[in-house]
Amino acid sequence: MSEVPDVHRCAERPIIATVTAPGRQEVAGDTETGSAVPRSDFIRQSLMNRYVWESRRRMPAGLLICFAMAAMAVGAGIPYWQALLWLGLVLLGNGVRFAAERKCSRSLLEASAQTRTEYLKRFAPIYPFVATVWGCSTLLFFGRTSSLHQFASWFLVARMLYAPMPTFSLIPIIFRLYASFFFVSTLLCISYLVWGDSSRTALLWVIPVGLAQLILTLRVSRDTHRAQAEQYGLIFDLAAQKHAADDKVKSKNRSFAAAAHDMRQPVIALSLYAEHLESHPESHVEVGPKIARASAAVSKLFNSLFDLAHFDTCEVKLSVEPVRISEVIAGLVETQKQEAEAAGIELRVRVKDALLQTDPTRLRRMIANVISNSIRYSKPGTKILLASRVHRGKLRVEVWDQGIGIAPANLPHVFSEFYRVESSASLAPEGMGIGLSMVARLADALNTKITITSVEGRGTRVTMDISDVDPDAARRRH
Repeated sequence: MSEVPDVHRCAERPIIATVTAPGRQEVAGDTETGSAVPRSDFIRQSLMNRYVWESRRRMPAGLLICFAMAAMAVGAGIPYWQALLWLGLVLLGNGVRFAAERKCSRSLLEASAQTRTEYLKRFAPIYPFVATVWGCSTLLFFGRTSSLHQFASWFLVARMLYAPMPTFSLIPIIFRLYASFFFVSTLLCISYLVWGDSSRTALLWVIPVGLAQLILTLRVSRDTHRAQAEQYGLIFDLAAQKHAADDKVKSKNRSFAAAAHDMRQPVIALSLYAEHLESHPESHVEVGPKIARASAAVSKLFNSLFDLAHFDTCEVKLSVEPVRISEVIAGLVETQKQEAEAAGIELRVRVKDALLQTDPTRLRRMIANVISNSIRYSKPGTKILLASRVHRGKLRVEVWDQGIGIAPANLPHVFSEFYRVESSASLAPEGMGIGLSMVARLADALNTKITITSVEGRGTRVTMDISDVDPDAARRRH
């Protein structure tokens, strides 16, 4: 195609970037929080912080129970060395655990969730050790003390299993290790104490009951972890939505200020032209076209803002009717050619006709916005090509320009509301950044796929694939 502007030809292999317009829901807002932390990492980090804080908060109560268990054993007649040996082991395990969690909360405060989790995993064996020591506490009282003492001891054992469950469940691997070794060591000790004693063999029924309790405990722990993760996920989502809403409000405020500035100029011009005509009626031939251009600028700005408001409130109703693309493009060329010539840009057209079943007003507005965008960001002396053809059962409308192009890093954001590339401000300082956002919304309403391919410093091609092509168009042509 000889008339296609030289967008992609260059000797040094340019970087060609492509982006496709998102659907309506995706255009409506961005949920990024502005932080580099992904959602999954935020959840893991929050669970880790909560675990360390809760574990350290519960540590004094746990140590008090350890001393209470040892004191009760001694008071019930258990030899001192047995009670002190058990107490020493449990204090050793808790001391190592406390030191590891303290380092995790201080030295690794700024580390990622993955790093902190890996650090704690290196100390994971200490949790089965503490659980095993507590499971073996049954050797201090089971069948060796009074029923009242055994009841009080079982209460403390249960307290050391179930009280830490909400905390340990925040890191599933820790609670699985802790609970499994706790139950297994307890049941093994009970089996050791009653095995071979026919008078107490009936007590072995606690083994299947204990295993069932272990399964139930692990399920409750899993549900607790899921609920906590969902809670932090909701916190992340709410923060992300608040950040996106704040950014959108700030962008709209800036853009409405820009719109007021843009509107002020043609309105002032209209006022001056009116005063001039009042004083010099004979100059209407000269002033009339200027008034028309100023009125068109104001009308175009109002149309963009009204369309944006309608899409935001979902008050968009299409008036579908048969439309010939050749007639649409002819009308656009008539109105856009003056704008292009005023900017020193040559507008070329190559049209292959097709019949569409669509809304002609919004179709014109969609294509016109793309053409205006190309004119706005092209330098004098360049060319723009507007072409149409039927491609794979769809009508393809393309706008090629030799403008400043779009950097690959900026391309994914061009369909966002009020987004403007900083490097484009020198060419079009008056823009509000809603042109391509409106194109994406119109395309979504008109069943059209928008694709932008750009080379920075070389130019841009906007492709509109319109699906509503009348298959019997050839038989209806005049």
